[in-house]
Amino acid sequence: MRLNNNIPKKQRALVLQGGGALGAYEAGVLKILCKKLAEEDKQNGEEGRLVFDIVAGTSIGAMNGAILVSQFLLTQSWEIAAKKLEKFWTEQLSLKCLDISELSKPWYDEWMKRNPTAASEEAARRYYSVKKLIQNQAQNNMYYRCDPVYDNRFFDNLYLDKGPNDDNPNCKDPNCKKPNFLNNFWLPHSNKPLQESIEKYAIFPIATTFLDKNNHKRRQPRLLVFSVDVAEGAIVIFDSYLKADGNRKSEYGKYIKEKGEYETIVNYNDGIDIKHVMASGTIPEFYYYAEVPMQSTNEQKNQDERCVPNKCNKDRMRYFWDGGILSNTPLRELLQAHQEYWIDINNNDRIPDLDVYIVNVHPPKMKIDMIPQDYDGVKDRHNDIKYGDRTSHYDENMAHLTADYNNFVRELEKLTECAISKVNDKHLQERFQHILKTETRSKDRKGEARRYEDLIGEGFKLTEVIRIERTNYINSLYGKGGDLTFETIDKLIKEGECDAWFSLIQKDIQDMELFDDSTDIRDILIHMLNEAVTNLRDNDYEDNNSQIYHKLTNFIHEVEKNNDKLKSNQSTKLIRSADAFMAIIDKI
Repeated sequence: MRLNNNIPKKQRALVLQGGGALGAYEAGVLKILCKKLAEEDKQNGEEGRLVFDIVAGTSIGAMNGAILVSQFLLTQSWEIAAKKLEKFWTEQLSLKCLDISELSKPWYDEWMKRNPTAASEEAARRYYSVKKLIQNQAQNNMYYRCDPVYDNRFFDNLYLDKGPNDDNPNCKDPNCKKPNFLNNFWLPHSNKPLQESIEKYAIFPIATTFLDKNNHKRRQPRLLVFSVDVAEGAIVIFDSYLKADGNRKSEYGKYIKEKGEYETIVNYNDGIDIKHVMASGTIPEFYYYAEVPMQSTNEQKNQDERCVPNKCNKDRMRYFWDGGILSNTPLRELLQAHQEYWIDINNNDRIPDLDVYIVNVHPPKMKIDMIPQDYDGVKDRHNDIKYGDRTSHYDENMAHLTADYNNFVRELEKLTECAISKVNDKHLQERFQHILKTETRSKDRKGEARRYEDLIGEGFKLTEVIRIERTNYINSLYGKGGDLTFETIDKLIKEGECDAWFSLIQKDIQDMELFDDSTDIRDILIHMLNEAVTNLRDNDYEDNNSQIYHKLTNFIHEVEKNNDKLKSNQSTKLIRSADAFMAIIDKI
């Protein structure tokens, strides 16, 4: 299947991190991105093009991505799809009126004494809300606790000492037992409520093609879902697009030449199913393995296999964990999947360049004076470093380096062919062809040797990477990925909206075309914008004294004052974006 006449010069991709309840931040970001990018496409004469040609996600990012793509396919509107995703968080997952008064009494007593080490009211609200949920004291639409799994290997189970104790202070029975959590006792959970919640907002299976089979002028977005095969210890991509052979499948492991196929093949010809999406967010230990059949099946289970693992048909099952444990910011995997699709489907004739928007929910950095000294804070920072964006900057640089080498070698090839043709030397031509046919040390995915001429094939450019990153550590805690309270979800959405506008306005400033004697205006505007956003973040995204509002007003005045230094309608664009940003600040 060749698509030469329809291949776009450039595509736009979205990468969504995993992070549990922090996925609400992504919903806020997407609310802004889907509206702003669609407006820009219209202004650029590309009305109706896909806001995102590729949506790639890990864990909760995969779930958000599935809802976004599904809703777009249903409504043909990215803006409506983003609003539906916001409702998924505010109306389906968030919890209102969670009573933590009894649970938080130890903190409250110290706080009333004005103990200087006591957490703030907001931090304590978040901490004890998460604790209440984890202790199974409040029902939610994300998970529930399964029956305990006793240790039948080392027999290191739940209890230690007999008699009344701090955990059972009202027990009069001398046989009361004290829980021992430093053991091999397991309390797994089921994510069935989360699955049922997602299924209310996304229609499965999700099967898309580059060109809509009912309308070849209309393109469909590609959904990529990342998970980890437990046995293989490798990232697996579930792809809504067809392979070159017309099937949907994930192939990985060793390539067996005799059979002409990979060692492991998971087929899902009807499209990405809810099982694939849930596999991407199956947190190790908190959940059991996610079971995905190697062949699509509509078999209904009477029991919740998340609590009662399936011990049958193991040879027809693969077991998966959360994709975030190997790649929580899957830029590298996205670039590889992009290239492989166009090489396989179109014989490497042309690969679209790529703009990528990355939404990071785990703060990459922390101010030195905020480094935590308490146990919960240490775990929180450790978790953010572990699941944060550790590799995308390196992957971005390597993509640029590869593209540069590719362009350099192709130019040398043209120059060599031109020089040889001018001297008309048959011996030189043979030597040149011999070099091109030389085998490389590197192998392709099938383990077969490449030739130098294969390296000169058409590559693609990573034209732009825009990162929208959550940075807030005020009132942060280790269990923030499990905070489903409405107050926190609503605040995360607002944070996402604000950070999205900041990143987009900053990009517009950096992309401005200026007259030669006006380059200083770029530095001035970026400084003013950074000052406003730093103030906003330092105040935990609150603007009680309207300082941020006034700083953004001054930013607009500066743009208006320098209108004559900007080319075309750039000032109008900046002012419109700053006004939209201020409208959000005004609601906070």
